[in-house]
Amino acid sequence: MSRSKYDLIIAGAGPAGLMAAKTAAEEGLSVLVIDMKRDIPKIDRSCCTMLINEPNTHGDTCKIVNNNIRYEKLGLEVEYKGMWVKHSKSIRITPGGKKLVIANDEGVSISYNKEVLLEGLMEKCLKNGVDFLPETFVLRAENINKKEVKVFVRGCRSRKINTLLAKTVIAADGVNSQIVMGLEMFKKRKFYVTFHVASYFLHNTKIPFEPSWITFIGKGHTPEGGGQIYLLFKHLKDAKPGDEPVVDLMFASTIGGSTKRRLDYFMKHGPFKHWFEGAEVVHTAAATLNFYSCLVPPVEGNIVAVGDSAAFIETYCQGAMMYGYKAAKVVAKHQQTGCGYDEYSKFWYDTFEYCWPGEIEKALKGYAIGILDNDELDYLFSLTDNEVYEGYVSENTAPEVMKKALMSKIDRIKKERPALAEKLLNYYGKAKVEEVIK
Repeated sequence: MSRSKYDLIIAGAGPAGLMAAKTAAEEGLSVLVIDMKRDIPKIDRSCCTMLINEPNTHGDTCKIVNNNIRYEKLGLEVEYKGMWVKHSKSIRITPGGKKLVIANDEGVSISYNKEVLLEGLMEKCLKNGVDFLPETFVLRAENINKKEVKVFVRGCRSRKINTLLAKTVIAADGVNSQIVMGLEMFKKRKFYVTFHVASYFLHNTKIPFEPSWITFIGKGHTPEGGGQIYLLFKHLKDAKPGDEPVVDLMFASTIGGSTKRRLDYFMKHGPFKHWFEGAEVVHTAAATLNFYSCLVPPVEGNIVAVGDSAAFIETYCQGAMMYGYKAAKVVAKHQQTGCGYDEYSKFWYDTFEYCWPGEIEKALKGYAIGILDNDELDYLFSLTDNEVYEGYVSENTAPEVMKKALMSKIDRIKKERPALAEKLLNYYGKAKVEEVIK
């Protein structure tokens, strides 16, 4: 840290924070990034780290060009030096092994290594003169006048609270942002649910599918019958061409207790335990995620909430970088002209789908299909087991693909399982989201 006041202080050194720092420094601003980690690019937090290649995701289309991430509309290209894994299908599978498969010719998503991505962004930040303050908690930020923000920080090994000054602060400290929680606009957010997530990275599995995004749906996978389990393929940081990807197995639940115990149960006693015989855990990760409605607008005074800190669930890494880039451009413009924040607020609302009425409820109902009994899910997915539906992994569009697939069978369901048909119609119809995410 080389000065007492900065043009811009950024809380959080994830994809949003580092992209904002790099971009702001390129615009000539003095920038300080504060993060609680010592080794900033190191990842111990559960994260799918997938590029969603569906056109117009968050208002833009991302593609891999010369191994880099290119945004078609924004004109941004992010350098990436690591390995990719293309997922050919999105597979939802019940305890009885019945499936609903989503696919398309381009693949449903592409996974990458987040540590490699962050190392590349941080290298660019350092070359552009960005200062870093690691192992430091950002406790809150306050607008003290129209031109200054005070940031309250504490070292990870200290009880002493210090303050820093900036013209603008970007809150890029994630879904559990301490800065956002301390703002007046936070009081307007609706709380939905808390998810506890744990991940195992596995070698030597026996997954019977080519690399795909797999969701294990139903109550037959864990001792309590709750939660949801996901599986995807990705490369480790030091992977080289020709290396086999590892499997990232995730458990997510709204129920407290040991997520590790449930993952272990799934691998040793679940209906697909034979997939994991002889598998080796090479890395673990975890996270706790509080789901709130979006911040609209995501600006209070000279404090700008960027990426997951302003989002419902997440913006994906590609969204985080896009919003970090756009926010930095707007901050530079505002410091020169006194205008720009409204431009960012409009960009956020126009591109982040969960800001729009009804989108959160639609997504949550998609997550909650697993509340049906195992035999009900086995029956429903037996109707789709030999079919493939066009789509991607996207949280915004995949639930609608599943809904249309199941509702296309509703006449048959009414004849064979009338009680289930009524339940399904209520679930996709008048049922409130609070009733299906309990």
